Amino acid sequence: MPITKRSTGDSLELFVSGRVDGSAANELEVEILQAIRSGSKTLYVNLAEATFLCSAGLRVLLQYWRQMKNTGKALWVANPSPEVDSVLVMTGFREQMVEGQQR
Repeated sequence: MPITKRSTGDSLELFVSGRVDGSAANELEVEILQAIRSGSKTLYVNLAEATFLCSAGLRVLLQYWRQMKNTGKALWVANPSPEVDSVLVMTGFREQMVEGQQR
């Protein structure tokens, strides 16, 4: 699962492609932790090219979404692929985690 990065000021976007399975979830967690430690205030996890999101990947997203929210920062899922979007809808996390979906 390749992850590429694009930094803009104090924001960072991680572009994730392929399957976000158990081992890829660990890799994603390492990248998110590195972004937090480097001072990113807003983190976007772009899942437009992700073909699968397992429970471990969802756990990583939720854990750091909550952590960043509690410290006045933000983690957003950006452009989820149809496969990832269906997981987020099914689990009830789409409205709180997907950029632009909050009411």
